[in-house]
Amino acid sequence: MTEARIPVAEVLAGMALHPLQDGWTPVEAFVVIKCLDAQGKSTWVYRTTSAPNREELLGALRVQAALLERELVDEYLVEDDE
Repeated sequence: MTEARIPVAEVLAGMALHPLQDGWTPVEAFVVIKCLDAQGKSTWVYRTTSAPNREELLGALRVQAALLERELVDEYLVEDDE
């Protein structure tokens, strides 16, 4: 059974995101959320606004992962130089 979607503000109550650029219109979202469960254990979950195009989503996630990896390596190399 799939749960009904509710407004993003209700799912992420009290949280905020960086705004989109002027003139951009949101179409769908894939959000990774770090949560604390009922026992206080942290875990990661994801939520989507609608069923995404999985191939497009995989490509976007791979690009973001590669960019994050590059940033982390760059930070590590800068720390080594100091």
